[in-house]
Amino acid sequence: MSLIEKFLSASTQILLVTENIKRNEEKVRNLAKDVSDIDRRLIRVETYIDIAKSMPGRRTLPGNSK
Repeated sequence: MSLIEKFLSASTQILLVTENIKRNEEKVRNLAKDVSDIDRRLIRVETYIDIAKSMPGRRTLPGNSK
């Protein structure tokens, strides 16, 4: 393998790695957005639970009287 072939091979590998990094960067951004959305939804659910716990005279399911 000549020096030029090695250089072209290395250049090709660098370009492929760069493209893979760009794709992974986009995937990470999407995952970060998903995690942020899930976090907000979880906070809403926790808030509803806290409000329901603090309400007097909570409703119970039929047959579950305590």
